[in-house]
Amino acid sequence: MPAAEAVMRGEPARDPNGTRRSTVLIETPEGVCTGAIIGPDLVLTAGHCVSARGRYRVRYLDRSFRRATAQVARVQAHPNFDPRHGFASDDVGLIQLARPLGTDTRAAALPGGWGSAGRGEEMLIAGFGSTERTRARDGVLREALMRNAQPSVPGRGFAGLSGEDRAHRSGMCVGDSGGPVYRRSGGAFTVVGILKGGTTDPGRECTSAPIYVPVRDYVGWIRGTAAQWRSAVGTPTGTVEMRH
Repeated sequence: MPAAEAVMRGEPARDPNGTRRSTVLIETPEGVCTGAIIGPDLVLTAGHCVSARGRYRVRYLDRSFRRATAQVARVQAHPNFDPRHGFASDDVGLIQLARPLGTDTRAAALPGGWGSAGRGEEMLIAGFGSTERTRARDGVLREALMRNAQPSVPGRGFAGLSGEDRAHRSGMCVGDSGGPVYRRSGGAFTVVGILKGGTTDPGRECTSAPIYVPVRDYVGWIRGTAAQWRSAVGTPTGTVEMRH
């Protein structure tokens, strides 16, 4: 499994009120990852996207899909994440920005009590990584519909996704790691998963069967870390809860 996995054969995001609002590109010391805004100055991503020492920078899109830059104050991987393990569990990380993002963005909600994704449930993945066609790391936000392939079991640490169309073979690729798996309800987005990786398809650097980390298993750690940072987290209803 590659350490960091754009949405393979996904469509470029075009709705300014869609995934654009809460999905960001993360420049790490080891390459590019994707993340989800979950508070005014808080980004959720994979642990392996924030486990290296060095400079981090977050890029987000305004309503015209122009790229803007946010400086990073600090990063933290889940304390149980071990980057030396090839398929490590607890692959969850947080980024705190140096200052809150503006009104062009909107935090995705964290899952509440019904956060478990059932088998066959439709999900929306989003990422800034490569495409199977070009393998170019062009940093374009793409999205694709997939379905949950197996239930999210508390403590298991991961779950799978499958494409709508076998011929289309949607999936994730280099640069998509840490990207959100969204449950969409009208105009509201809840981030129920964090893209982790998966076994690459033969002859490709992408996977059509991505694995994700269920966010519901880590809501306590996310909120606790945000409280220590005196930050804010989106509540299950999508409002913002201030932590003091």
